[in-house]
Amino acid sequence: MKQKLALLIDKLDENNLDSILITDLNNVRYFSGFTGTTAYLIITKHNNYLITDFRYIEQANGQCPDFEIIDHNAQDVELLTKQLENTGFENETISYKNYIKFEKLFKKLICVNDLITTLREKKYEDEIINIKHAVKIADDAFTHICKYAKEGMSEIEVANELEFYMRKNGAEKLSFDTIVASGARGAMPHGYPTDKKLVSGELVVLDFGCFYNGYASDMTRTLAVGNVDDKLIDVYNTVLDAQMSVLKVISDGQSASLMHKTAQDIIDKKYINTFGHALGHGVGLEIHELPTLSPKSKKILEVGNVVSVEPGIYIPGLCGVRIEDLVYITKNGCEVLTKSTKKLIYI
Repeated sequence: MKQKLALLIDKLDENNLDSILITDLNNVRYFSGFTGTTAYLIITKHNNYLITDFRYIEQANGQCPDFEIIDHNAQDVELLTKQLENTGFENETISYKNYIKFEKLFKKLICVNDLITTLREKKYEDEIINIKHAVKIADDAFTHICKYAKEGMSEIEVANELEFYMRKNGAEKLSFDTIVASGARGAMPHGYPTDKKLVSGELVVLDFGCFYNGYASDMTRTLAVGNVDDKLIDVYNTVLDAQMSVLKVISDGQSASLMHKTAQDIIDKKYINTFGHALGHGVGLEIHELPTLSPKSKKILEVGNVVSVEPGIYIPGLCGVRIEDLVYITKNGCEVLTKSTKKLIYI
C-alpha cells in the first residue's frame, strides 16, 4: 500500500498539484485498503486523509493505518481543503452532483483521471495472489460444469450451476453476468443465458468469472454438445490457433495493438469479418481495466500487466467460439494464469 501511495505522491509535483481527490471506490480501496461503500480520499504531499461517515469510522481506522480518518460532517474537512490550491480529481466516475459539491469545497479542481488508471496497470504481488485465487475458483467451476452440463439442459440451468459452484467455493460475487450462449446464439459475443436447451451438434460458449478479496477473474471456454460437424471444429481450431499464436509472443515490450493484429490476421485468413472486438483487456479490481489489447491501442505492455487474451469467431445463424485466458506479463513472455484445458470438450 505504501509503495502505491509513494508513486501517486510522486505524480503530484509532476502535475503541479497540491493534492489529489479520489472518489472512485475501486481507487479508494487500491490506495487505502478501505472496503466500505462510502468514502473519499484526499492525498497531499505530506498527509493522507480518508473521509467517511459514522458507519465506517471504526472500519476505516482498522483497515487504513496510513490515513487520518475524518468524519464527513467534521469542520476539519473544509479547513483542510481551503489550504489546497490545485487538486486533481477523477472525471470518469464522479457524478455531476458530487462534482458540484467538491467544486465548492476545493479552490481548484483539475482532471487527472489517466494518472490514476495508468498506475493501476502494473499489479503487485498481493494483487497477483488474489487474482490467481479468483482464477482458480473459475477454473474449478469449469471442471465441474464439464461433468454437470448435458444435452437437454437450458442455458440458464448451466449458468446457475456455474455461479452457485463459484460462490460455494469462495467467490465474493460474480465478475459480470455469466454468459452461456449455445448454437446460433453463440454468435452474440455477450449472449445472456436463456431457457434455450443445449442441442446435440451445437457449440456452447461459456464466459464467466468471480471476485476474490476484491480481485476479478475472467475466462471463456467453448464446449461441443454431442458430435459436431467438421465446420464447427475448424472454427474452434482457428480460434485456438489465433490465441496460441499470441501467447507465444506476448511479453514485456510488445505492442498491444500488434497482439491484436496477430490474432486478427490468423482469423481473417479463413473467416474474415467474424472477429470484431478487442483481443483483450486488463483485469484487477475491475473486470475491465487498462491496458486494452485493441487495434487502436498505443500501449506497450509491461512486466506486471494482467490481461485477458480472448479471440473469437462469430458467424450469425451458425455459431460462436471464444477462448479466453488471463495472462501475467513477464520479462521474457507471460505466465498463463488460467489452467483449464483448451482441448475441445464434448459433453
